[in-house]
Amino acid sequence: MTMLVAENPELWPELLRRCLGLEVDEDLQVLQGPETIRQLRASDHIVDGTAVFQRIRDGTLHEAVAGEIQRERDEDKWWTWPLHVAGLRARLRCPVTLVVLTPYQRTARWASRPIDLGRGRMKLHPLVVGPDQIPRSFEPDEARRHPALATLAVMVHGRRAGSKRLIRVTLQAVLDGMNRGEGRSNLLMDLIVASVHAKTLQGIEEEMGIEPGICFTKIGRRKFAEGLERGIEQGIERGIEQGIERGRRDERRQAIALVLDSRGLTLTPAQRRRLDRCSDDVRLTQWLRRAATVERAQQLFARSA
Repeated sequence: MTMLVAENPELWPELLRRCLGLEVDEDLQVLQGPETIRQLRASDHIVDGTAVFQRIRDGTLHEAVAGEIQRERDEDKWWTWPLHVAGLRARLRCPVTLVVLTPYQRTARWASRPIDLGRGRMKLHPLVVGPDQIPRSFEPDEARRHPALATLAVMVHGRRAGSKRLIRVTLQAVLDGMNRGEGRSNLLMDLIVASVHAKTLQGIEEEMGIEPGICFTKIGRRKFAEGLERGIEQGIERGIEQGIERGRRDERRQAIALVLDSRGLTLTPAQRRRLDRCSDDVRLTQWLRRAATVERAQQLFARSA
């Protein structure tokens, strides 16, 4: 989810509108916001995803979103979330809303509790989007207009009973985007494939009668071989076993993070910095293979596996 929201900042206003029923002005454009809170001078305070709503008519900042991806309870968040809001507010000089996105309803209930900032009179109320707020179905035109939100729905609901139509509609919308050359559609496709059972994908392939050369059950493997920005045709026949000799280092790093994120494992800021600093092709390849099997993110960097 972290990669999804980082690459698709326009997802945040849709979460506010579609999932939380809040109004968002139509005369706003959505920009990628800063991920660090520099005023705090603390490198570990990094927001999972931010978006800035800017007025089209005069360029003024209307609002910013501090987005947090939360998979489980973490009591430390009661102390860091207020820092994220205050830091971004001071940096951007505009109102900041904290939005917590989680695929688990139990975590959603936990995150919804107000945070007492003082004497019970100053409280931070996180806006929480859990599985109950994320749509379970999309019409084709909706999925084409909001492919990132439809992809999020598949990531959350794609393994549940009755989700086959949702998957089919979203796959078609993302495939249309790939055919139009929309770069982020490749990431959306990989996230969908990683979130759905292979048997379900095979059945959808048959129902959709997709053209030869495109196989949803193999598209995800492309990242291991050719990197995030290469076409399906260049990488569809290659998997992890064949290595990623021709992939660039940056693409390997992104592939590692993508695999971990799709398996519900999140790198800490320190671990992400270690990954970003690594320039050893052999080690990156080794970490990429481990990413598919480790149970915890920290095991990725173990000296022996």
